[in-house]
Amino acid sequence: MNIDRIRERVVTALTDYCGATKGQLAAFEEHAPADTSSKKRKRIHFVTLEKSRVSADIDPVGCAETRSRINPFPPIHEITFCSSSWRRALASMDGENLAWIRYCYGYDLTYEHQVTICQFIWSEFLKRWAGKKITAKKRARLSSLIWLSVQTYAAADTGRMARAYSPGELASLSGVSKTNWAENYAQQWNDMLWLCEQLDISSLKIIYTLRSEARSKILVRWPFL
Repeated sequence: MNIDRIRERVVTALTDYCGATKGQLAAFEEHAPADTSSKKRKRIHFVTLEKSRVSADIDPVGCAETRSRINPFPPIHEITFCSSSWRRALASMDGENLAWIRYCYGYDLTYEHQVTICQFIWSEFLKRWAGKKITAKKRARLSSLIWLSVQTYAAADTGRMARAYSPGELASLSGVSKTNWAENYAQQWNDMLWLCEQLDISSLKIIYTLRSEARSKILVRWPFL
């Protein structure tokens, strides 16, 4: 199981390609249907029956083409169609895994997803540091760093961030000195980033497993696919 390959497929599946194609309704709206009434059919048609000749007065039939292009735009982009299995797998996910994939790879800024991710990372962080004495002030400062650690990891993981925060910048954001940060906060910050990494890997593994299970069921029913 190649995590980087799975990550690429998920990013492709969640990318919006709507601007690359036009649906039939949009195509009809922008391009009027072709009208063939310019070349009307002959009004008089002659039909020969044995030795007699009978004329029939027939009105021309006007019709409009359903498309104005020889090769019209497809209603759905090819990449969107081919990656639909990944989106179906995503629809089967829930909780922090769904929130992470939506936020990190689908660029979904839904507030509920952010809350779910922060609550999960914070709860896992408290488990790792259970039994160790942490003052109320330090606890408040650490909790304020959770969302920043999520943003930092997600941005670096998807290439959306040109640089990482320096220790001095993190100390300034936390309201402590550089020395205090290095001695009392650096390890906790690294643990937060590690927890984000574990959530990322587990979420990617889950979506890969769900997709593989769904595809195996389809191949059992339709082995010729």
